[in-house]
Amino acid sequence: MPSGYRTAVGYNPFRVQVKHRGDFAIVVAALVVVAALIAWAFFG
Repeated sequence: MPSGYRTAVGYNPFRVQVKHRGDFAIVVAALVVVAALIAWAFFG
């Protein structure tokens, strides 16, 4: 096994993370779905 095999594999926790508008949209959409499911469970 080459010594550099694992250098490019995996998650780098030190990389610069850029927040995109899509990230926020996914979180909001997930919260809306959860709220709808809870409302459906209570008022269904």
